[in-house]
Amino acid sequence: MTNKYKLSKYLLVLIFFSHGLLAAKKLPDNFYINYELFQFIKLRNVDIEKTKISSGEIKLEYKSKKNQYDLNVQLRTKNFLKFYGDKRLNSLGAETRSGLLFKTFIVNDIKRPKKNIRVVYDRKKDKLQVDYKKKGIEKKFVGNLLDIPTLILQFHFEKSKSKYSFDFTEGKKIRKIEYKKIKNENLKINGKEYITELYEGQIHLAKNSKHYVWLSNGIYRIPIKIRFKMNGGLMIDQNLKKTDLKLKK
Repeated sequence: MTNKYKLSKYLLVLIFFSHGLLAAKKLPDNFYINYELFQFIKLRNVDIEKTKISSGEIKLEYKSKKNQYDLNVQLRTKNFLKFYGDKRLNSLGAETRSGLLFKTFIVNDIKRPKKNIRVVYDRKKDKLQVDYKKKGIEKKFVGNLLDIPTLILQFHFEKSKSKYSFDFTEGKKIRKIEYKKIKNENLKINGKEYITELYEGQIHLAKNSKHYVWLSNGIYRIPIKIRFKMNGGLMIDQNLKKTDLKLKK
């Protein structure tokens, strides 16, 4: 893969998000969200839609009982994204009024199990235990830390505002991601129309991490679409395919 098409590995699973109290509606005890992944490339004198190729899917499944949640995300890739492989992510923790507080975060690399990662977060001691390649690393963190699966859902727990800043762990490292609102926009995906808020996002100090998120402005504020623009005219879209969440007010 050439450098001009290199995609930040942190973004793919985001493809793949606190601060402030909210009046967010409690998440259902059980729900799912399915996304489709597509790749495009911008070529001179060619309609970009004609370069569209299916590149995989993301399936998110959420279960909660007595405010303890179990969140699973499955990533399956093909074509250009096959390079990143298939992964299963699991987040376990507590559901609160301000968000999902993970206690355990696991990344299973389907074809490369040696790269599996397990993170255990002791919030009382502000300590993370990271297990990777049979090695244990202890880290300190003070504040509200998300993992990748809870990052996807964190917008639901936030009030609508012009800027957001979240800290999250992708396993081995802790990252900061920031968003700024661009505009409100009506968006049509898979034949359905949604009222959305469009945000531009960037992972701090990470190359090729700029992306755009169209958030549902309905009952549950989840990403309807995420777009990644990379060097060389390549774009990756993550589009909502199906969910049993009621999105319209």
